[in-house]
Amino acid sequence: MISTKHELKEFLTADRVAMGFEKKSRLIELLKGNLDSVMLLNHMIFLRKYEYFLSKGKRKSFFYKLRYLYYKHTYARKKLKSNLFISPNVFDKGLCLVHPGYVWIDRSSRIGKNCTVLPRVLLGKKHPGIPAPCIFIGDNCYIGTGATILGPIRIGNNVTIAAGAVVVKDVPDNCIVAGNPAKIVKYKE
Repeated sequence: MISTKHELKEFLTADRVAMGFEKKSRLIELLKGNLDSVMLLNHMIFLRKYEYFLSKGKRKSFFYKLRYLYYKHTYARKKLKSNLFISPNVFDKGLCLVHPGYVWIDRSSRIGKNCTVLPRVLLGKKHPGIPAPCIFIGDNCYIGTGATILGPIRIGNNVTIAAGAVVVKDVPDNCIVAGNPAKIVKYKE
């Protein structure tokens, strides 16, 4: 949860670096014609600012509540426009969205640092009665196109989930999983 302006700046910097914007500006990318990458970065900026004002929204100040409502409304519009349905306070620093496309990650998930997510990814519960959070994904994970992860589940650090994999069982650290249902195909060294 982002609770200070310093943490907000750290999260935004880590997300920019993960998405390849460490020294590039959005204007230069727009002039090059990279509209998709700029749209994804703008989506991430509004997500992180919404998370910050969500934690600050309980303050009594009228202006904080007004800014919270602005970011909440704008982020809701951006979710519909971009098809990126990511709940707030799910990802840690360094989230990288590679391509635009449908992504559904609900609030039952907790995902570590430096995670890469491709389009058509679904993270959710197996049954509606399971208490949240029930999906835990470690640091430095890569989730391929079309992957489905159903909780309750724990996925370790440095895990690669192949395209189209359906993960329903726990996954240890440093491995690659693929298939339906997903099985370990290789251990990383």
